[in-house]
Amino acid sequence: MSGRPTLRISVVGATGALGREVISVLDERHVAIAELLPIATDRSLGTVIDFQGDSVPVYTEAHDLGDFTFLCAPPDVCREYVRTALERRVPAFDLSGALADVAEVPLVVTDLGTPPAALSGPVVASAAGSALAWALVLAPLERAAGLCRVVGTVLEAVSGHGLRGIESLHDETVALLSQREMPDPSVFPGPVAFDCLPRVGGVDPDGHTGRERALARDVRRLLGENLRVAASVLQVPTFTGDGTLLAVETERELPLSDALAAFEKAPGVALVEGDFGPTTRSTAGSAEVLIGRMRSDPSSPRGLLLWIVADTLRLAAANAVKLAETRFRAN
Repeated sequence: MSGRPTLRISVVGATGALGREVISVLDERHVAIAELLPIATDRSLGTVIDFQGDSVPVYTEAHDLGDFTFLCAPPDVCREYVRTALERRVPAFDLSGALADVAEVPLVVTDLGTPPAALSGPVVASAAGSALAWALVLAPLERAAGLCRVVGTVLEAVSGHGLRGIESLHDETVALLSQREMPDPSVFPGPVAFDCLPRVGGVDPDGHTGRERALARDVRRLLGENLRVAASVLQVPTFTGDGTLLAVETERELPLSDALAAFEKAPGVALVEGDFGPTTRSTAGSAEVLIGRMRSDPSSPRGLLLWIVADTLRLAAANAVKLAETRFRAN
């Protein structure tokens, strides 16, 4: 994807939060493409996107997916576009999570040493959200001492629900500070401004949400099906940047100094010195996972406690673009 531009690349969901991040990463990495084809719904009719010095109009119908497509819309929409891409023989990278549970579709992370063969299929699922952040942090520990069990609590920003989530928190915050009537909830089950919701989405008969089930499933797909994983996802009133408190149990004893050394050599992560740790706001716009507050777990002889933060939209976008670059360099 360098040199003389020949590829025409489409982005489905181009005006949403994730699609905008993908286009931003394509622009910042100076990816040489012949034409960008932004695709969105009728709500974006007349919208233009700035890309590599040009104003590119947004298409509201997928007459042309180009030579390659990034799927960044909601999962139900992306499933329909997968069918279209397969019919037209256009390679697709799904960032929506729609295909993360399909065994025949590779789930990949660029900084985990993805083999080129995994990227050569017609559809690839690019790991996203907290699963991507967790995998980048847990992989160095797995290499250093093996992993037995991981328990994590995610504090999810409203950007996980796209632009509608961001706008909802903004409108609620303005209403409260202006002492006006609160708008009716349209994205979350109740008001989220200045509050914390104990779950994101509905629960199954065992009390787990779909987000929690998917997070545990994706982490196992990336790091090993035998890994025991439990996740809780809470909704917090922040605009961007997800934080997670991870409790990790390794197979072999791992001194803190060795864990720090493992992270210093690992791609995609950065250690933040000091006992306070990084804040969720500090990761905005970053394609790295920030790690801090690492300490031994007094309840487990082989346990570690870590605080990690990531701008999961930017992280997912950067991961997908780098994977696409790897694919086309290999072809």
